[in-house]
Amino acid sequence: MTKRQTNRSQLWALGLGGFLVNADNRAISPMLPAIAMALHTSTSTAGLLVTAYSIPYGLFQLIYGPIADRIGKVTTILASLCLFAIGTVICGAVHTFASLLILRVITGMFAAGIIPTTLAQIGDMFDLAERPRAIAFFMSFSTTGQAMGIVIGGIVAQYVSYRVLFFILGVAALPTIFTMAKQRASAKAEAVGLEPSESTAVSAQATKAMSALSLKSRYQTLLHSRRAWLVYSLVLCEGLVFYGGFTFLGVYGVTMLHASYLTIGLLTATYSLGAFLGSRTITAVLNRIGTPRMPIFGAGLMTLGFLAVWGVHSLIGLTLGLILLGFGFSYCHSTLQTYATDLLPNGRATAISLFAFSLFFGSGLGPMLSGQVLDAYGMRAMLLTIAVCMAAFGLVCCIVANKAYRKSEGST
Repeated sequence: MTKRQTNRSQLWALGLGGFLVNADNRAISPMLPAIAMALHTSTSTAGLLVTAYSIPYGLFQLIYGPIADRIGKVTTILASLCLFAIGTVICGAVHTFASLLILRVITGMFAAGIIPTTLAQIGDMFDLAERPRAIAFFMSFSTTGQAMGIVIGGIVAQYVSYRVLFFILGVAALPTIFTMAKQRASAKAEAVGLEPSESTAVSAQATKAMSALSLKSRYQTLLHSRRAWLVYSLVLCEGLVFYGGFTFLGVYGVTMLHASYLTIGLLTATYSLGAFLGSRTITAVLNRIGTPRMPIFGAGLMTLGFLAVWGVHSLIGLTLGLILLGFGFSYCHSTLQTYATDLLPNGRATAISLFAFSLFFGSGLGPMLSGQVLDAYGMRAMLLTIAVCMAAFGLVCCIVANKAYRKSEGST
């Protein structure tokens, strides 16, 4: 098998891992009433399960980056995914709310080591020209997990049992675990059998020097970089605006369009369709408009998506908006991730972990702020505000993204 074929099969396996992590994260929401009933607690108390997963998931991403740079990205992904799978299966077996709450904290800790480290691994697998498409392909799996997790969680909770979903998610991790274990074994065999060239030896020395840095030193190196601040600020703003609006689109469909939860869940999957098609077309679009304009173009599509939902008061408008959001987020976010993979080449996992934390922070702050607008002025005013803010984000990208790209070109 050629290196290209190996990278492709590994990318599919990593995509499945990203799908499972996000599906596990999102599927819990529609299952809360069923969990509350089964474990004899209130729905509001059961909602703590979401927080119990999300907080350690966000915080521990800052830890896994340096760990992955020290012990290896494949090893980190493999260990995290094994522990994630075991924890998820056990979640379906416990019979008390306290036990499930503790397990969700632990599972969130392990899940945090998968997606950011995977993005760093993709940075190692693909050169800068191929990286945007590979990242977009992986993110299409990840975003599909977000959308389908909600749909699958609702269906399983209604027709079977919430416990079944935990078992399915845990067992479904086996193909990725097998592929990553095989990749790790192959990498070790190649390391033993090959004589390092002079350039490889220099690279190894640089990696060793970076590995010797403490966690604090790694983050100091990044935070003293102006380019890193540009990239992290952009993704924080992207997460704040995008998730500030996207979080309430389901509520909009139910309360304003009077659609059923199942209908809205299925419509949300069209966002994943847009994201997947975006991942397949990103190379052609990038070649046509250039890398510096990709975040601007993506922000423009997301602006149109929110305007479509706001302006066309129907399920057709919501569907069109979700598809545009899928394309736009894929183009914009994948390009920003490509910038992030090149911030600290010998400490790529550390750079990506801080990137992921910035997105997590923005996506947590966004719904809180947009929720205040929603409570004060109503749904349509909130959607229009999000569209205006996304347009403003696009204008910022005109300046900041170009600077980030020029600095990237200068460093290569």
